[in-house]
Amino acid sequence: MRRLATFVWQTPAPTSVDEELAIFDDGSAWLVVRGPRTSTPAIGTYRCEPAQADQDSLAAAGPGPVLFDLLNPPPSADRAALMAVADRVATAARKAPDAVATFYVQELESSASGSLALSLLVVASGIRAVEFELDPEASSILFGQDGRTLSWSDLPELPAGFATPDAVELGGVHRRARIKPGEYGAIAVDVPAPDGATAASARLAGWLASAPPDAPPPGRFGLVTDDAPVVS
Repeated sequence: MRRLATFVWQTPAPTSVDEELAIFDDGSAWLVVRGPRTSTPAIGTYRCEPAQADQDSLAAAGPGPVLFDLLNPPPSADRAALMAVADRVATAARKAPDAVATFYVQELESSASGSLALSLLVVASGIRAVEFELDPEASSILFGQDGRTLSWSDLPELPAGFATPDAVELGGVHRRARIKPGEYGAIAVDVPAPDGATAASARLAGWLASAPPDAPPPGRFGLVTDDAPVVS
């Protein structure tokens, strides 16, 4: 397989979108999501086989990478048309997960000491195992109240990675996680919570090893989970 063209959607922090669409000469298109531009808190790879016209149009753009600026309109009608085709193929690929990890915050409980016990949960989907490693020092817990941000807290030291309900270690901290489709695991953390917090989410960062067939080195990922209600 030979890569024919590459297209990248990126934005600076705090949105930090980072998605890459790769077109290959076997007729496949691979979408790598390291910073999602959708509301789904997921990273990983997706694969589809575009319509021949779309494949030809994207391949004709050359090896690239072609960068799409999500904060400004396309500079020309030709670039707008190319972006529309790439968006269409990326949308189709997103419906066919290959090796994907989706993250959640779950089961929140507050204590008399003002700390908050919660679980960081990951669920794998697709047809291959998804491989990633968290960077705890670059990750944090965010606290909100009625739709506004109150504060954030660093993750505490994590001695172990994700584990299944049967206590099977899946990794993801200090070593790479390799989680098969349908598997899920959690990490229990306890963090100080501000007064009045009604919701919590996790800003997670790390390295995504799952990649297209030409296997570039692991890339940095970043995402924010959906809010989970804080139990008062």
